[in-house]
Amino acid sequence: MLQELSIQNLALIEKLTLNFNNGFSTLTGETGAGKSILLDALGLALGERADSGLVRHNTDRADVSALFDVEHLPHVQAWLVEQDLDDDQLCYLRRTVTSEGRSKAYINGRPIPASQLKSIGNLLIDIHGQHEHQSLLSTHKQLGLLDAYAAHPELIEQTKTHYKNWQSLKQQLDHLLEDQADYQSKLELLQFQFNEFEETAPLEGEFAELSEEQSKLSHASEIKQACQHAYEAIEGEQGATDGLNQAIHAIENIIDFSPALEATLAQLNSALIEAQEAASEIQSHAESVDIDPLYLQTIEERLSQLFALAKKYNIDPEELIEKQQQIKQSLEDLEQSDHSIDELKSQIEQAWSDYEKAAKALSASRKKAATKLSKIVTEGMQQLGMPNGQFSVELNDNNASVNGTDKVEFLVTANKGQPLQALSKVASGGELSRISLAIQVATAEVASLPTLIFDEVDVGIGGGIAEVVGQKMRQLGEHKQILSITHLAQVASHGHSHLHISKQTEGEQTFTQVVELDEQGRVEELARMMGGLKITDQTLSHAQEMLKDAQQKSA
Repeated sequence: MLQELSIQNLALIEKLTLNFNNGFSTLTGETGAGKSILLDALGLALGERADSGLVRHNTDRADVSALFDVEHLPHVQAWLVEQDLDDDQLCYLRRTVTSEGRSKAYINGRPIPASQLKSIGNLLIDIHGQHEHQSLLSTHKQLGLLDAYAAHPELIEQTKTHYKNWQSLKQQLDHLLEDQADYQSKLELLQFQFNEFEETAPLEGEFAELSEEQSKLSHASEIKQACQHAYEAIEGEQGATDGLNQAIHAIENIIDFSPALEATLAQLNSALIEAQEAASEIQSHAESVDIDPLYLQTIEERLSQLFALAKKYNIDPEELIEKQQQIKQSLEDLEQSDHSIDELKSQIEQAWSDYEKAAKALSASRKKAATKLSKIVTEGMQQLGMPNGQFSVELNDNNASVNGTDKVEFLVTANKGQPLQALSKVASGGELSRISLAIQVATAEVASLPTLIFDEVDVGIGGGIAEVVGQKMRQLGEHKQILSITHLAQVASHGHSHLHISKQTEGEQTFTQVVELDEQGRVEELARMMGGLKITDQTLSHAQEMLKDAQQKSA
């Protein structure tokens, strides 16, 4: 439940901390006092869009935080643990907005994206707006309300999953059938390409090896001449080995007198051996190089063949093997497409069967919930001043979709002897408001959310009907935390607690403040709500009697 809402520098609020109780709390105040600001503040904390226009004039930043007790909400605790945001059965949401429009969001002191505030907010609070009755005219909204009342998210998810799987398989089949449309031309092209590669028969690493060989053969004379010069420089007269031998002989003649040169003598011997080995390798390499114009021509013709094939397919010669494998795989896939089509058709048939089964289970659950919701809303309508009112949730077959195969329509009649008709055709504005309230109260009873906020949903009603609304809110407050913004004294009198919102001007500044009223304060506020500007002793007496009577009836 919502325990505390703290606001700084938001619209008319400079600094405000509100503590909320269990049960049914009412919020009242004159028009323009700032009731909507509290909802804006709560909306910010729950991840709604940040508007810099909400930042109080002449301040840099607005700061809103909301503290929730989630001790008895295991699904919320699990979400916090999953996101690594848990903090000992508490959930502290915070949002800041600068005058430039930049915002930051936090859960339990840790910075997070605003979208995460919205995700957890959907698990904590449901807000019923005063204009919600207009959305009831949408069949999509009607379906959503019925599903919310039925409380069958698993069936909805299963139906959605099977539908998407069925659609995905159908798309795969469509693609395959499109390929089949020009199957023969594709087959002939791939077969031609495959044969072309088979005829050329490129080998792994062949191009690099041939390029190296071609380079060597085309420079054979230069290679032999260079090797000869190098060999003569090492092994020829006055070559390197001759000089090294002379140096070794000279050092050996004095080594007995200069033992310090033993290491140097070893180096000279090693250098002589390495020079002789190098000369031998040079000579061997020179002998391996053939000046063979015919062999060179053969290599160049093969390279030209590989170049031509690579150019045709706009690839590098080194990529010929990879391209050949791609063509081979495409050819095999095309040749196997008939088998794939048969297999896909079988999978589509199974996927549709799975979808039908899930959709039927969802439809059965909806029908059961529709019967119950029809009865409860009918009772609510009759209690709200329509004694002959009837409400019915009708389900008809619809095209398959992610939502199943049901078309839901709310039917209603407000007068005896009149047939049930679509809600949009028979309900006047006032009737629609009361029907909406009956539906909202009915669905709120089964809602999993711990906190429900009703924002002036009682507009357009009064008298004894308003008292019934207050009683229903009080009943809901026995099981959930209910907050109701209202202009009706009959509703406010049934609250377990009463918050009063007022606007004050000090100098050039305007402030909104909220206080929890004691019993005397509640009487005075109820009197104001009933009597307008002039509050008489009679009005106060009436207000006191109303509060006492409401509290006794609800006890």
